[in-house]
Amino acid sequence: MPRLPPLDKLPLAARKNRKFIVRDEWQNKLADFEEQLSKAMGVDWKIDIDAFAIVPYGAADSWARESPGSMIANYVEEAIKELERNPKYHDEINKLASAHVLTMDVDEEETFDACGAKFTSDGKLAIVFGADRLGSNTGDAFWHKNLEKGISLAPTTDTLSFYARKGIREDYEPDIADVQSELKDILHKDITLHPHFEEVYEKLKQTKDGTDFDQYLGAFILNYFRGLVSTLKWRKFDSDDMLQEALNEAMEKGEVHFRILDTVEGSSGEAAIEDGILYLQTSPDKWGSNIDDISNNIMDLL
Repeated sequence: MPRLPPLDKLPLAARKNRKFIVRDEWQNKLADFEEQLSKAMGVDWKIDIDAFAIVPYGAADSWARESPGSMIANYVEEAIKELERNPKYHDEINKLASAHVLTMDVDEEETFDACGAKFTSDGKLAIVFGADRLGSNTGDAFWHKNLEKGISLAPTTDTLSFYARKGIREDYEPDIADVQSELKDILHKDITLHPHFEEVYEKLKQTKDGTDFDQYLGAFILNYFRGLVSTLKWRKFDSDDMLQEALNEAMEKGEVHFRILDTVEGSSGEAAIEDGILYLQTSPDKWGSNIDDISNNIMDLL
């Protein structure tokens, strides 16, 4: 549906139904909503919603058409509740919506079903609605999955996508210290792990763009490092002084790096030692396959 022109004035029922619905059910609540939104987001926010531009999308005799003030207030109220429930998105939203303005618009690209969240080119956060779904499922616009989708589609200068950053934050960072601790227990020295997220992401993006590979970036790389721990225990490095000495001598820099190459041996990938560094390496076509086996060839390197 093409974008509809705004109404010159609201329908008579909307203007004269008792206490002027738009004024009483929306405009008179605007300051309170802005205060709630600013408190939720930790910085000052404004709300700029043009009822005249929204009403034309409401079906005849519908809630959206006859009570636009109530409808808009409901969208905004529910959006604020979702933002209050999900503080983990606030930094991303405050950055992408640099104008710190909440607005409302039709979902011209039909990205969402009934409604969703988008970021405008002028730095605003928009509640968007389907052209034929105005007033439907008003509580879902900023549902966390819709927020994530909106954030992921927003233009950004970050190398990593939103889903990649989210996966690293939630799946990798909480557990990687335990992996390092286990490696130290096995080899009796501090081992530094280098995931090289940005390089891996860029390499995988060349062949896997359009898939959900980025969502698993953190989890998969964590498990590749865990696979090394499992292999070392399986090969008895934790109880054999000679094996510990041999590996420590080979990887004298005490570093383990993860990388993506065009081709590698093995069903999962392989381990390699270069210039005193242990590499866990796989290829785009083997990414995520048999993760625990990536260092099965470790004995061949000593």
